[in-house]
Amino acid sequence: MFRAILAILSVLLVLLSMPGYLWGGLVFVALVPLLFALEGSTPRQGFGVGYLCGLSFFAFLLSWIYALFDWAGFFVVIGHLGLAGLVGVWWGLFGAAYVAIQRYGKYSWVAVPALWVLLEYLRSLTRFGFTWGFLSDALSPYPELIQIASLTGAWGLSALIVLVNFLIYRALRERRLLYGMLAIGLIALDWGWGIYQMTRSLPEGRSLRIAIVHSNVPQRARSDPAQLPALQNLYLSQLDRLSPASVDLVLLPESIVPAYLLRQQELLRPYQEQARRLHASLIVGTIDYRDGKLFNTAALIAPDGTVSDLYDKVQLVPFSTEYFPLIGLLRSIGLENLIGPLPLWALTPGEGFRPLSLSSAKIATPICFESIFSQISRAFVGNGAQAILIITNDAWFKGSKALDQHFAKAILRAVETGRFTVQAANGGISGVIAPSGRVLQAARSAQVLHETILLQDRATLYVQLGDWVVYLSLVVLLVLAGMRFIPLRVS
Repeated sequence: MFRAILAILSVLLVLLSMPGYLWGGLVFVALVPLLFALEGSTPRQGFGVGYLCGLSFFAFLLSWIYALFDWAGFFVVIGHLGLAGLVGVWWGLFGAAYVAIQRYGKYSWVAVPALWVLLEYLRSLTRFGFTWGFLSDALSPYPELIQIASLTGAWGLSALIVLVNFLIYRALRERRLLYGMLAIGLIALDWGWGIYQMTRSLPEGRSLRIAIVHSNVPQRARSDPAQLPALQNLYLSQLDRLSPASVDLVLLPESIVPAYLLRQQELLRPYQEQARRLHASLIVGTIDYRDGKLFNTAALIAPDGTVSDLYDKVQLVPFSTEYFPLIGLLRSIGLENLIGPLPLWALTPGEGFRPLSLSSAKIATPICFESIFSQISRAFVGNGAQAILIITNDAWFKGSKALDQHFAKAILRAVETGRFTVQAANGGISGVIAPSGRVLQAARSAQVLHETILLQDRATLYVQLGDWVVYLSLVVLLVLAGMRFIPLRVS
């Protein structure tokens, strides 16, 4: 019973540290009760304790899924509990492996963070990857604490958080002040490095004047073809407020109207006319129909009004209208129509993370779900992107904490890549983030934001080396496992 109480305490502390809740600093102590709960456990018991934590944490964190009840009905309950149960397994694996790691004794201080990082990384892989609720998210509001992400990616932040938790646990467990001082020293060192990094001037780069169109159209209205004239009027009236030659680029949200904008000339023409009037490029989100397939597309309309480039979303949302595994089986037994009014597995993934070409610039356009993955933004920048412009529709989740948690991911992507990062949302948070992770502007109400950003060419260490912290973590764990099972003999 006492183990369960400690586990739930960890759940509450981690939850309250997440964006949209209480205070991110709680994450530095949030795992301490869990580590106490795992004391004296067998690997099987460790899995049970860890899984209880993970299941409970994600059940609370992902409660915003119920905003989809209008669309999915009772199946949203199954989806919520199923997702929480599935993702909670990773915490269970941590609990089981943590018990085994304690055998490493003096090496456990490096093995425990390595284990957590490796499990978070594995959770991000494949088309079922899901990075929501990473420990690093908690530090996103504090740019001074997240600068190491430019070196290590978000993985380094998670490693730091787990190491601090472990040192505090050891300080309390063994009543050794040294461990507590080391934990505080690590946080101070990270903070000091962050302050130093933020005082450094940005590399010179060509300026780009951007207007971000933020809208607050409810999801049901956005999906209703009868609302098409009203939606067209809304977005075109927002563009009308811009003065000619006052901007270089206008960014609109994901799939702004319930129509194939690029295939219906009467709908596309007004946006082309706006581009010519403003002498500026427009990036517009739309569902596109090509070659008998549907794509979630970011379309670039050049200042001369031509559609000059397209990016198709690659990482589709699993178990949704975008991608739904086993859809053939559901259709064959007649269950597809029971899961809400929307068609399942409607979209085809794009072919690569290719930036849009904007005159002499290259712009990354992750679409919605794609912004939660470090690897995707890194791939865009590796392919030449000089800024990251996210388009998203978060109206699905109404006013829930999902909005803060999604925007937090954009902050981390800015620091990891060293790029100005912009988010244009419908029903969410639109904003502009400096490469330092400092939020320059943010809005939740319908308006048009203006900002001048600098296009960047310098690659951060994370962009250059990628997930090296993960690979190092794997090496550490393999070496320690080898030391355990192949003892060294001294002749």
